[in-house]
Amino acid sequence: MSTIFQLEKDTLAAMQELVRVLHDSQTALTDAAAKVECPQTARLFYDLATRRAQLEHELRQYIQLNDQQPPSSGTLTGEVQKLWMALRSSVSGGKTEFILADMERLEDYLIDEYKTLIPKTAGSPLSAVFNEQFVAVKRGRDEIREFRRQRGQ
Repeated sequence: MSTIFQLEKDTLAAMQELVRVLHDSQTALTDAAAKVECPQTARLFYDLATRRAQLEHELRQYIQLNDQQPPSSGTLTGEVQKLWMALRSSVSGGKTEFILADMERLEDYLIDEYKTLIPKTAGSPLSAVFNEQFVAVKRGRDEIREFRRQRGQ
């Protein structure tokens, strides 16, 4: 029987990957907040980055409870995404609407990671944690989507 101190290997591997993707999200949101000129958009991004860091920290604790070392960096996909966003920002002149679209797309990727993880870890002692985090991530993505809608994008 699996406990939070003895998680299945598959659950731990999935958590490791999710920590990397959360790290990517948090880093991208922080970078985007520093680039946008609109103070409301920057506030939204910094707030979401803080929330992603909290989710990452929570999962890191569970990984450590299982005598495992959490990852210290993001994913290769996250690095490619950073390059893409930097290129797009330089070409678009750093327009807020493009940055919002990129952040929404990145949050959609994070949501997809949770959608993949949740069925694989059904019955795990952390199922409730994953589901709560999934709801929080969706809420954040919806905030970006609503912000874009209000700006007429």
